[in-house]
Amino acid sequence: MNDIIQNMLDRHSCRSFTDQPIEQEKLDDLVTAAVWAPSAMNRQTWHFTLITNTEKIQQLAAAIRKADNRPANYNFYAPAAFFIVSGERDNRNSMLDGAAALENVLLAATSLGLGSCWINQVRDTCDAPEVRALLTEFGVPETHIVNAAASLGYAAAPANVHERAENTVSIVK
Repeated sequence: MNDIIQNMLDRHSCRSFTDQPIEQEKLDDLVTAAVWAPSAMNRQTWHFTLITNTEKIQQLAAAIRKADNRPANYNFYAPAAFFIVSGERDNRNSMLDGAAALENVLLAATSLGLGSCWINQVRDTCDAPEVRALLTEFGVPETHIVNAAASLGYAAAPANVHERAENTVSIVK
């Protein structure tokens, strides 16, 4: 099996991170991976927001915790970095473009020895007033919706590996 496919098989959601910050070179590589994702008709109408200040990450988690009625310990698994992909609200391909970009980030993180976890609650609450205020403060354009987000950092524990569902493929010849 080639290295790229093996990297895909090695990526699993990490829900426990160390306090170790991510090196700038690796952060730059993650941004590059997002920027070079495919987008519908190559419009690239997305915006990427990378938060490395753990206090600001937890400030956003607290706003989402309140908006989404999450438990008191909701904290995005306390990552070293938090990556947000947003897109133009009126672009019908925005969510698809964002998903492709975040998948690039998740796979790049694995290749760099980092753990990652896709976080959906930012998408679900991005228009709640307190959440939107923080997103705007952090640079997410007000005309954008959040498509996807991810917690990133060094894994504190091995990720759980889940079996793949059966009977999910049809091959037509």
